[in-house]
Amino acid sequence: MSSEMTGKQPAKVDQAQEERTRKTAMSLFLGAVLDMSWQMAIVVLVPIIGGVELDKHWHTTPWLTISGFIIAMFGTYLVIKRMLAAYGNFSLSNPKEKK
Repeated sequence: MSSEMTGKQPAKVDQAQEERTRKTAMSLFLGAVLDMSWQMAIVVLVPIIGGVELDKHWHTTPWLTISGFIIAMFGTYLVIKRMLAAYGNFSLSNPKEKK
């Protein structure tokens, strides 16, 4: 009996394809997480720390810190929106399968 009749060979191919797809998905996820993490750190820390330091310098506590927090929230929204636009429509399926 040949391997075509038993169906064993396609199972190995499917398993190898699934493994490659899983590795591709993991690589994509890690890349997206690392990209987003440094952006979030800058977007959150710079306005808040800047607000705290300016409050200390001009003795306006807590107004500039609160303003920095609001700017950080808006910046976080923009980073998340940009990342969803970049990775939200990504598909690991075979483009030939789409109809």
